[in-house]
Amino acid sequence: MSASSRSALLLPLVSLLAIACRTGAPPARVAAREEPVQARPEPAPGADDAGRLYLRAWMQSRRGDADGALETLRALDARGWDIPLDGRDFPGLAEREEFRAIAARIAARAPATAHAAVAIRLPERGLVAEGIAVDPRDGTLYVGSIRLRKIVRVAPGGTATDVVPAAAGGLGRVLGLKVDSRRGLLWAAANHGDAPDGGARAGSRSGVYAFDLASGAPRRAATIDGAGHLLNDLAIADDGAVIVTDSEAGAVYRLDPDAAALAPVVPAGTFAYANGIAFAEGRLLVADAFGLWDVPVAGGAPRRLAGPAGFPLGGIDGLSAVGRTLVAVQNGLGTPRIVRLELAPGAERVVRAEVLEAGNPDWHTPTTGALDRGVFHYIGNSHVDGWKEAELDPAGMVETRIHRLEITIHAGAQPHHSSRPEAADRARGFRLTSGPARGAVGASTG
Repeated sequence: MSASSRSALLLPLVSLLAIACRTGAPPARVAAREEPVQARPEPAPGADDAGRLYLRAWMQSRRGDADGALETLRALDARGWDIPLDGRDFPGLAEREEFRAIAARIAARAPATAHAAVAIRLPERGLVAEGIAVDPRDGTLYVGSIRLRKIVRVAPGGTATDVVPAAAGGLGRVLGLKVDSRRGLLWAAANHGDAPDGGARAGSRSGVYAFDLASGAPRRAATIDGAGHLLNDLAIADDGAVIVTDSEAGAVYRLDPDAAALAPVVPAGTFAYANGIAFAEGRLLVADAFGLWDVPVAGGAPRRLAGPAGFPLGGIDGLSAVGRTLVAVQNGLGTPRIVRLELAPGAERVVRAEVLEAGNPDWHTPTTGALDRGVFHYIGNSHVDGWKEAELDPAGMVETRIHRLEITIHAGAQPHHSSRPEAADRARGFRLTSGPARGAVGASTG
């Protein structure tokens, strides 16, 4: 999620949603942009079209059309929607009896799950931590701070120290993080500038920054200057190239190992708030407000992944992958939840989906996580919703809680990018298990 709030995901959709509902494809953020038609994703049916209804209802509520929002929510309810409504998305409806009734019916459908315990507490208050990454060699975690513009290292024993100090190497407000253990680098996506809507101001700068994994010393950087960009999340290719989503521009960029500048993988306007990103089955997967997409790294139109009927794939923030298993923090379509998605060979589609966790009372806007051989560490209380115009709501001046969720990974699954020996897994007590998913939704056409 962006550096300000959930609205940073939803606000850009006000001008997009009508187009999206007409075409069935993620629209350009600015319709006037003249991008090549072949560069845009093909319209494709998907199992998450109900997510568009949620976003439409949100838009109608924001515009003061309470009756229209209720009509849309009725349609959402009729489809059996089971992600509880977030009351913050529907100002002005809270006192409506019908809204309360719809919200109650939807909440009653939500899957009941266990709640992951808090494994690590970072004592420094007010980090506004959005991004987290793991070193697959020993399980060291790295946590980025939006507010303090720094990166914290968390040793396997839980000791936290600053590895990248504030603003080192020009570092801005930190969002996505990834570890490249093969090359000894820690990569961060970060942004300067704090407009009232959470976007970038004129004169701002967004970039990807590499730091020495051991010392935290700056190693590389590539930036984009000007408004209209929000570099958000990262993935590392086998050759060391860095792929980054630009949420504000709706684009994806690539920084090759010997390159000095970011190059577009898909142009601006391709996606509606491009966010989570990961490699799986040799494919680059990108999440946006409306779904999950297979993006050809060498160029070409993204392909929308179909999934099980009734299980929305939009609104994903953090996205992690091991083998054909994806674990995602889905926080853009109602109250947050953590989901597991199983891919068909070649990432052809999502064949199975389940809710791993929802409704944890310790949460306050969970954002991203790091999946490492059967354990998903995730940020449970980012407080990004309290970060506005470079100021943090006092409620966000608290310690950061990192939860530990054990994930069943099918035997034989391997991380996309790892060099840790199996012995290290046993020493750290991680389990690689197999078995059927609980409360899962199977594949269907769509």
